[in-house]
Amino acid sequence: MNKTIKLFNLSDLLLYQQFMKKVVLTGLALCLISCSDKVLDTQQSDSGSNNDFTLTLTISDDIVYLNSSIKVTAVIERRVDGTSITENMMMDAVGGKIDGQNFTSVSSSSNSPATITVSMDNEAGSKFEALAFFLPSYSYNTSKKEYYNFMEKGQVSASFDNINVTLPVNMVEPR
Repeated sequence: MNKTIKLFNLSDLLLYQQFMKKVVLTGLALCLISCSDKVLDTQQSDSGSNNDFTLTLTISDDIVYLNSSIKVTAVIERRVDGTSITENMMMDAVGGKIDGQNFTSVSSSSNSPATITVSMDNEAGSKFEALAFFLPSYSYNTSKKEYYNFMEKGQVSASFDNINVTLPVNMVEPR
């Protein structure tokens, strides 16, 4: 007597394969979506240069809530070999203040730009980086719980060796 034992039902096997394909494709899609946050990347950067230096200004976000801040970095890169420099870099803002991290911070009542003493090697490719934060200026009425006396559009700027770079900043009320 010859008995054949059916180990797999063909229709069950096809259903299992289709299910596994869906699981793998869904997992792959989730991985790609979660790993790619470039869609939400609102960092902005702009550069200017002359014969000796390149100045790059970067803000971490082009939108800032009034009760928050955004990171501002200014990088100076030496393009040619040179002698020591004694120049200062200036960082300023319209619609808010610059609060420095590796230089003397500007008081909230000051209207003068932040002055940063630049120090870097004499070789081409040498860099100097200044880190700061942009703090929006505003008034807040606690009884009405509303913001007022603020600019909706501001600017952040950096200047060095006759190079001027500016980036726009949009200011919004917190939710």
